[in-house]
Amino acid sequence: MEYIILSLVLLKAMTIYEMRTYIQHNLSTVCSDSLGSIQIAIKKLLEKGYVSVTEYVDNNTLKKQYRITPEGVKYYKSRVGTPINIQKMKSMEGGKLFFLGIAPGEKRVEFLKSYISDLEGEFEKLLVVKDYVDKIQKTAIEKSAKRIKEDPVLVNNLLEVSGEKTVEQALTNIYNYQLYMLEYGLERIKADLDFYKKILKRELKENE
Repeated sequence: MEYIILSLVLLKAMTIYEMRTYIQHNLSTVCSDSLGSIQIAIKKLLEKGYVSVTEYVDNNTLKKQYRITPEGVKYYKSRVGTPINIQKMKSMEGGKLFFLGIAPGEKRVEFLKSYISDLEGEFEKLLVVKDYVDKIQKTAIEKSAKRIKEDPVLVNNLLEVSGEKTVEQALTNIYNYQLYMLEYGLERIKADLDFYKKILKRELKENE
């Protein structure tokens, strides 16, 4: 969560609610969008000096906006692009399949049908998102570049971390990999659907 928050505030100063909204819309399959998780991560980042906070009033409401500090940029630069830790990608939910054989046959079939239905729903959602992203990517890059260029600090931070010479190229790289993440999600769900449908077919045949 700390890494995700640093990624967000590297590109734009944000409130906690703005972070949560972004995570809900774009990263719900990757991490929790609970305010508690975000607040805990923010507290740790503040203690480490990686983010700073500014208070302002908006519509008679006091708000707190967070942005990355020079120390945060230095730390983020040392972390960005490091290999994925495959151990941290493991899920306890997989244990349900491992021990599913303990359940009665009808329960196993119910489990498989329910999960297949959920996967199909998630697949359709991701297809819609990918189609939308494909259509707006160029415009989104242009708008983001214009916004970032209004803040020299954001420009310097982005170019320092990315190693690129222009904001546009750095943003293109970011959007490309966000699209790759969507493609990965679609491919993973397709593979899961094939697998679980195969298992369901076996269960139904054995229970005839």
